[in-house]
Amino acid sequence: MKLTLISPRLAIQKGDFLGSGVPYWPIELATLAAYARERGDTVSLIDLFGNAPGRLSDAGDHYLQGEPISCHLGEDRFKEAEAFILYAISYMSHQELLDITARLKQAFPLIPVAILENSQSVTAYSLPRASADYFNAGADLLICGEPYFNWDAIKEQFAGTGSGPAPANVMARGSALLPERLTVKDLHYPVPAWDLVNLPGYWALPYSHGPKTPKFLPILTSRGCPYPCDFCVVPETNNRRWRGNKPEEVVDEMLALRDRFGVRDFQIEDLNPTVQHQRWEKICELLIEREAGIRFYFVSGTKAETLHIDKIPLFAAAGCRYISISPESGSAGLMSRIGKCFDYQHGIELISACRANRIRTQACLLVGHPAETETDLEASDRYLSQMLKAGLDEVAVFIVAAFAGSRVHARGDISLADRKAFISFSPKGRGDYKTIENRRKRLVRTFFIGKLEHGADLWLQGWRAVIGAPETKMENLPRRMAFIYWLVLKSLLTGKLCRNS
Repeated sequence: MKLTLISPRLAIQKGDFLGSGVPYWPIELATLAAYARERGDTVSLIDLFGNAPGRLSDAGDHYLQGEPISCHLGEDRFKEAEAFILYAISYMSHQELLDITARLKQAFPLIPVAILENSQSVTAYSLPRASADYFNAGADLLICGEPYFNWDAIKEQFAGTGSGPAPANVMARGSALLPERLTVKDLHYPVPAWDLVNLPGYWALPYSHGPKTPKFLPILTSRGCPYPCDFCVVPETNNRRWRGNKPEEVVDEMLALRDRFGVRDFQIEDLNPTVQHQRWEKICELLIEREAGIRFYFVSGTKAETLHIDKIPLFAAAGCRYISISPESGSAGLMSRIGKCFDYQHGIELISACRANRIRTQACLLVGHPAETETDLEASDRYLSQMLKAGLDEVAVFIVAAFAGSRVHARGDISLADRKAFISFSPKGRGDYKTIENRRKRLVRTFFIGKLEHGADLWLQGWRAVIGAPETKMENLPRRMAFIYWLVLKSLLTGKLCRNS
């Protein structure tokens, strides 16, 4: 079957660099491309962001970064396609995905359009919760979760040759049944088809999701997350299941990518990579044994308690340079209402051990949970100060948003002043946004004051940010801001910053 896979442009909320604009890679789409190729399908992959990250379009309250779908509609890979698969990479690109769907159905009304759910990201969303939007735009199928377990049945649905109802993990137009997210233990995932992606486009950017290095690749070593946090979409998109690739497979993939693309830096994008701590300890042992000479960064976070303090030197020796953890809140009471526990003392000891072994650390905190009180905020403030004393390198403070698929969204706990407001971790459409933004500013202020009180760290971080040698995510931020503002200015001067169409 001839397939054309499409990843949308990146959406950047105007005036916001804390909750949008991170250049996530289309890992799942590239994995599907590799899987389909292995089974004899002809695959084209179009990454609208990665193809042209230096191009901006004005979309009202946000910019779209990348090239529009109109640049490609006349190509043979569109005219000859037997199915289109759009990747719902982020909730922030939802309107862009709807627009692409409508354009495809207008240009190619007889070719099925399917939407692939991104089940491995907290910035994504549950497709069934947005099914009306997609079907109204012209989509034919929603693939929920992963498509690997019954790929042949999904292709039969594309071709219209399947008999009976749609596959269990597919939602078809007019269906009243919610799809299942299928999982199979020990499924082997292929190495993503990065040869179909414009790698230099990502490497040329002066920023990335994790600390920016000249050449790097993202990698998934596990899938899913077992925890039930009520602000997160992952409990629904993964059914609270976690499964990890075998250590040997992980190391083989890293070494294959190192040798093929000359990459020695890997950003670990798992939702929760160290759920089985022995697995990553074995990965570290294999990396040392095979003299891999690579560096890796846990950029999407991991459960702090699954990292054993006495194993941190092993991680450092294997090439670990960055670990993000998610205390979420310094209030155990609020964490109980969220549905997540956190060992605060272990968090402090972990940060201290990482500091001693030259591993940079990030702590992710949230504000604006519907159950949050001033007392909870004060507890977060105090715990942040304790983490700083232990050697924390950076903090990320997110505002809870109503991402479709989370229990917060399902309960309607967060009211929006505008129903069509842009959804990000800086949800300006929240009716109480100004109040919640002040809570974020308070924690950010505590961070900077604390860093200034604890030596020259902050000045060194600023220097690394200026020279383009970041060791933390926040050291990417000045160059990210400068790059986007330069794109806006350049586009205005050349008359190329047009309304999106």
